Amino acid sequence: MKTTRFAGSVMIGGLLLLTAACGKSKALTTVEQYQAETCACKDTACVTAAAKKFSDNAQDMASAHSNEADAITKATSAAAECTTKIAMASVPAMPGMAK
Repeated sequence: MKTTRFAGSVMIGGLLLLTAACGKSKALTTVEQYQAETCACKDTACVTAAAKKFSDNAQDMASAHSNEADAITKATSAAAECTTKIAMASVPAMPGMAK
């Protein structure tokens, strides 16, 4: 009976540890917030402010879980695409070129 209780306690404890480890890290949350803020921008000043806020929180990247690399890459790539679109929208069209 004691062995069964002990084994059950160990299993529950292990499950709690696994569940806690499965949550998003601060790094992933920070990158996803950066993506959302950047992609909501309408001008380069906004993008610059979002990038500054992200760089101010760079220490959060140390908390990344190894299984989050793809999600972090996806979010940063999406933010870069939004940044490029906004930057290109602010470039005047060349004469004779369709925008």
